[in-house]
Amino acid sequence: MEQKELRAWEALCIQEEPPACRAGCPLNVDARSFAAAMAKGEWSSARAILEKSMPIGGIVARICEAPCEQYCIRKDLGGAIALSALERVCVVNAPSRRKVFRLPPRPKRVVALGGGLSSLTVAFDLAKKGYPVTVYFGGERPGGSLNRFPEETLPQAVVEDELNHLEKLSVAFKPIENFTPDCIASADSIYVGQDDILPETLTVPIQYPDSATFALAEPGWFTGGMHGKEHRYRFITNISEGRQTAISIDRYLQQASLTSGRAALRNGKTKLYTRTDHIADVPRKKPAVTTGYTLEEAIEEAARCINCQCLECVNHCKYLENFGTFPRVYARQIYNNSAIVKGTHMANTLINSCSLCRQCEELCPNDFSMADLCLEARQTMVREQRMPSSAHWFALEEMHSARTEGSLVRHAPGAETSDTLFYPGCQLGGIRPQQTLRLYERLLELQPLTGIWLDCCGAPAHWAGREEEFTEIVQQVEKVWQEMGSPRVVTACSTCLQMFRDHLPAVPVESVWRVLAEQAAVDGDPLQAMAISDPCTARDDWDTRAAVRTLLKGLGRVEAPLPMSGKLTECCGFGGLMDCANPAQARQVAEARVAQTDAEIITYCAMCRDQLARTGKPVSHILDLLFSDLAHPAEEKPQSISARRIHRRRLKSALLNRYPAEQQEEKAAWEDVELIIPETVAMMMEERRILEDDIRKVLHKGANGGQRFVHDQSGLAIASAVLGAVTFWVEYTVEKDQYRLERCWSHRMVMRREKA
Repeated sequence: MEQKELRAWEALCIQEEPPACRAGCPLNVDARSFAAAMAKGEWSSARAILEKSMPIGGIVARICEAPCEQYCIRKDLGGAIALSALERVCVVNAPSRRKVFRLPPRPKRVVALGGGLSSLTVAFDLAKKGYPVTVYFGGERPGGSLNRFPEETLPQAVVEDELNHLEKLSVAFKPIENFTPDCIASADSIYVGQDDILPETLTVPIQYPDSATFALAEPGWFTGGMHGKEHRYRFITNISEGRQTAISIDRYLQQASLTSGRAALRNGKTKLYTRTDHIADVPRKKPAVTTGYTLEEAIEEAARCINCQCLECVNHCKYLENFGTFPRVYARQIYNNSAIVKGTHMANTLINSCSLCRQCEELCPNDFSMADLCLEARQTMVREQRMPSSAHWFALEEMHSARTEGSLVRHAPGAETSDTLFYPGCQLGGIRPQQTLRLYERLLELQPLTGIWLDCCGAPAHWAGREEEFTEIVQQVEKVWQEMGSPRVVTACSTCLQMFRDHLPAVPVESVWRVLAEQAAVDGDPLQAMAISDPCTARDDWDTRAAVRTLLKGLGRVEAPLPMSGKLTECCGFGGLMDCANPAQARQVAEARVAQTDAEIITYCAMCRDQLARTGKPVSHILDLLFSDLAHPAEEKPQSISARRIHRRRLKSALLNRYPAEQQEEKAAWEDVELIIPETVAMMMEERRILEDDIRKVLHKGANGGQRFVHDQSGLAIASAVLGAVTFWVEYTVEKDQYRLERCWSHRMVMRREKA
């Protein structure tokens, strides 16, 4: 990924955009974090948040007119948060803990004429940057209109405290009478604050400044604080002008452009999206007394803040939530990951754990797709040979098995051509072989010239980022289709359907559920409500989703509400090879999915059924209803990885029995090895992705001259063998020609003996 691409990805994610209240604050105060701290009663933390952005915070927080409130999203849901009142409660009850922090002194000197709010802001901001500032104030003491506030609103002790803090920052205060022409000569920049009483000789020559920089025609001269009592936000606007002018003076003194790259005030404009349809109206808290909120009332009012965030994708995706932040940050992490030459690639797990389901894209106002981001990263890692071989190894081995020992393509029995080829997909045949066979029989009834095609569409290679291998598979699949006469393809797998449509556009393909729905009765009496869990690969397939609902209606089922379904459906935890790369997360994803409903769940994806069933929740496949005599209990445990491999072979064998003239493949000698597998060992095999077939091959090799160790007294033995790029070990005992397994393990390494 180039840096330009990174910037494009970052621009799509709006989570770091400020909430409307902060965008509406001329001082950029983080009102969202402030309200959160106030709601927890963390007064000191709340004040620290104010003083991070507010100059002379003890003063400003007491008199701020809070223009942010007009932008508060809560304003139409009970009234805007009373931020102005909360700020006052905060500074009254939490003493300032600010420290005197000033950059090293700079040689340039600044003069501020006037001691009003705008001048004090200029002095505060520039003094912190190391500039020596002298404030020439009108009247008897600095502060201008601050000295005319009622004591209960702004105590003079507070004003004195803030002025003392400015003096500690090396700000000097002098009466305006001390200002002479020599002061002009010794100053490198001069600010005229019009929110204080100044002699006409100083204010009359002042022209209206540049609206963006507050610069005057005379180089080095600036002005601000031009808003009087008639202005709705008089104080905060003058303070804002002082801050903007301080930025201009700093740039001027450093001989930099006053405008280049300068961020303009947002005036409430933000791209941040915040959902409010689930937010209840809560009226604004009214203080019991006129002096303002008590601490308890302040907590209650602050708690009304809805904490404006986007996080639409994160709130609905366990994967995004588990990695602790949001897509904009993930894009940076993936970019940085690719730049690491030596060291730990921390984002590898992030990249490989995405289900590629595209729910985030549906939820995001800007269509940010973690699927595209992660898939591109996987493809790059594979091309650059940086993809860990263990990341997707087992899933790819399963794909290879389905495409070799489990593959089969034939015309209908007794036919030499096909109008249709039934392509059930590798998972349905591995999980529900008898139902797959019955489904084929149903299709033969509807269309006698229906052939059978057992294969894998290559989705695991695509998901793993193996572009060359996937392209080769697609070409092989297309060649088989052409050799079979280019018929229509009917598939029971939503993923296969998606792969055909996206990568084999010449192949006419449709869902078997749509074919069946065309013949289904739709007037069944409602018997049971069931929650339909749509596969994530059917997200954009409205026709298939509608067909399934038609079938269920005809079977007397009504749809129970499942919040995230249809276009917003969630992955079961298998897609994108999540279950292979991050099985613990896959379990969390499945658990979150089933937690959305109390109804029994039904799905039309075999892998979705088994993934969701791992949670212990009753889950049925639609074939359990269509073929009730072959129905599996909704409480049935998912098929083991070993069983899926065996079922594919048996399905192939059963289909070949329909072709009497067809020569059956010879059974391998290792297939006759009989195993006794205790439950604990079965769980170990499932967790470690060790197949019964692997165990049989290892034991067969061990019994026929392979590597084997036997304990003379106990009879406990260990056999080891290399199968492909994996070395397997099996600990076992022999009981009447059966092998009782005790333990098994494997490593992706090849052991060899070195010659002495």
